[in-house]
Amino acid sequence: MPMQAARKLTKISFDKLTYDFGTIYEKDGNATCTFRFVNEGKTPLVILRAQASCGCTVPSYPEYPIAPGDTAEMKVEYRTRHRPGEFSKYIFVYSNTKPDRTTLQIKGVVIPDNGGNSTKPSTRNYRSGELRTRTVSE
Repeated sequence: MPMQAARKLTKISFDKLTYDFGTIYEKDGNATCTFRFVNEGKTPLVILRAQASCGCTVPSYPEYPIAPGDTAEMKVEYRTRHRPGEFSKYIFVYSNTKPDRTTLQIKGVVIPDNGGNSTKPSTRNYRSGELRTRTVSE
C-alpha cells in the first residue's frame, strides 16, 4: 500500500497565499500578519510543521487537529531589526494533505530606523554593483 494511502488525507484552503506588508518601519518593531485557513476535507487536518526560508521569519500555528469545516489561523512574524530594504520570505506549511506542502509568502519594504537605535549597517538586499552608504553615529 502506498504511504499516502495509509494516511488519511484532507484539503487545506488558505484565504491568501501572499501577504504584502507594504512599507513598514524598523522603529515600529516586528511585523505580524495572519493567514486564515479552512479544512475543506472530510478528515481532521494536522499541520505537521511550518518552516520559514530564514530565521527572520517565525510562523506559529495550531498544534492540534482542525476538524472538517473548521477554520484556524497561522501567524507569521517578520523580524525587521537590521533588515532595511525590500524583502520576500517564504513559509513552507507541511500537513496531511495532497500535495503535502503549501507555500506562503510575505513581502514588503523595511524603512530603516534613523533614530539611532539601529547601529549595525545591513548588507542584505543590496544589488550587485550598487553603492549604498549609511552614517552611524553613537
